Amino acid sequence: MRCPTCRAHWREAPECARCGSDLAPLMRVAATAFHHRIAAVEALTAGRWSEAAHHANEANQLHRTERGDGLLLLARLVHK
Repeated sequence: MRCPTCRAHWREAPECARCGSDLAPLMRVAATAFHHRIAAVEALTAGRWSEAAHHANEANQLHRTERGDGLLLLARLVHK
């Protein structure tokens, strides 16, 4: 992720090291995506395929990552 103001790489701090922008909203989005991924894994483990696909998709809509792509692919494969 990058600072939306100056595009500096985000260092998981609440303030951009380069421009000083408040990145707390960005941190909340990343945390929400993380919680969706946890819910997706739990749903997969419990065999709730549709729920897993939903959570994996929501996570990637908020914060796309390589591992998130893999989780979404797996959830979609077992859901069909």
